[in-house]
Amino acid sequence: MAVGALSKKNSCVKMPHDMSLQTILTATKTMVNFQSFQAWRYNPEKVRLGEVLAPPYDIISPKGQDDLYNRSPYNCIRLILNREESGDNEQHNRYTRARDFFNEWRRQNILIQDTKSCFYLYRQVFKDLGGGQIKNRLALLGILRLEPLDKGIVVPHERTLSRPIQDRSQLLETAQTNFSPVFGLYEDPRGAVTSELSRIAKTDPIFDVPDEMDVRHALWAIQDSKVIESLHQGLSASKIYIADGHHRYQTALNYAQAQRCRLGISADSLLPSDFVLTALVEFHDPGLVVHPTHRIVRPFPGFDPGRALESLRPFFKIEPLAPERLAGHLKESVTGQMEFGLILSEGEFLLTLKNLEVLKRKMPGGKPDIWYQVEVNVLGHFILASLWNLPDHQWESTLQFTQNYKEILSSVRDNKAVAGFMLRSPRIEILRDMGDAGELMPQKSTYFYPKLATGMVFYHHR
Repeated sequence: MAVGALSKKNSCVKMPHDMSLQTILTATKTMVNFQSFQAWRYNPEKVRLGEVLAPPYDIISPKGQDDLYNRSPYNCIRLILNREESGDNEQHNRYTRARDFFNEWRRQNILIQDTKSCFYLYRQVFKDLGGGQIKNRLALLGILRLEPLDKGIVVPHERTLSRPIQDRSQLLETAQTNFSPVFGLYEDPRGAVTSELSRIAKTDPIFDVPDEMDVRHALWAIQDSKVIESLHQGLSASKIYIADGHHRYQTALNYAQAQRCRLGISADSLLPSDFVLTALVEFHDPGLVVHPTHRIVRPFPGFDPGRALESLRPFFKIEPLAPERLAGHLKESVTGQMEFGLILSEGEFLLTLKNLEVLKRKMPGGKPDIWYQVEVNVLGHFILASLWNLPDHQWESTLQFTQNYKEILSSVRDNKAVAGFMLRSPRIEILRDMGDAGELMPQKSTYFYPKLATGMVFYHHR
């Protein structure tokens, strides 16, 4: 990556904090460039840290938004999901209020900036909802060089939705800050990065606080330049697989490209906006827990529940099963056969696939074998699109996503939905295998638990 002298036109461009020339020169076009930075974070002398954290914006309900607003006047909900107010216009709106809160909290020293460039170790300790075991997950917070997804350095596994991208774009353009991290996965075959992070986790953190879900969040600032360089080098050869935050990544990439065009900056120079706040977790971390995201099907033209059920019989064994037993079976199921839970006004059923090869002839052709083995692909492209005539371009407006099967039951019984599908937890390897094959899963195919908290650190582009 050529750096060299900047032209007069580009002389005001600032690089990410404390990025060394040697580090930049070694970050080639085929390597991951994951950097330390000077984060803005909450001042523990000014706020109670457990009161200012929040979940990611996209899982916060209106009631949850109100609760977070009431928890603390400095809760980061005001940054990531500011309330809409009557009288909002282009000049004054939820996005400008988020920017103004961020600027005012910095002025008041509610938020402080580290004086040195750091990586940040983030540990979550939680009870696994599946078996009740206590688990912990280690993530490394830093800033990741944004790369076009077709380069294969940063690898997605899910398609994105248009509405969240529009919303996150307006927030980023207005605040020029990454408030929430992208969640990425990396492979550490030699264990060098994992060993270093485990060593640091045995020291005293900056803070260690619980949230309302009884998940503990701890943070360490890594300032030692030798450790930083070791971690940087250890991650440079690994692909980064996006686990969560596809919309945030795509938004940041679009923004970075727009900034470069607006300022007339060449591709050989770096801007702060060329990086995005990212939390990296190793693929085999024992605390990496993934749950399914179930589908609620809203009413759509031509749907008849009786015909819909009959259309499945040639391809699936259909067994009536009470909702609680259905949920328990799918949770524990390790069979090699594909299984779905189906909820209709006619009842609740376990669907077991009879023959995958038969389905392939009715699904899009030319795909790698792994694509046909992904249950959400069979659900979407075979059941919804082929049998029920709901094409993929209508999924965003017709499907609703949930982790709670009881929400499906109530939606169907209240006639707010015509059907619902319960899924099994996907294998974590599916993300890597699909990414390596250059294929994407449908939107909301995975749900990592627990979610990364927002409010640990922020990356401001100025």
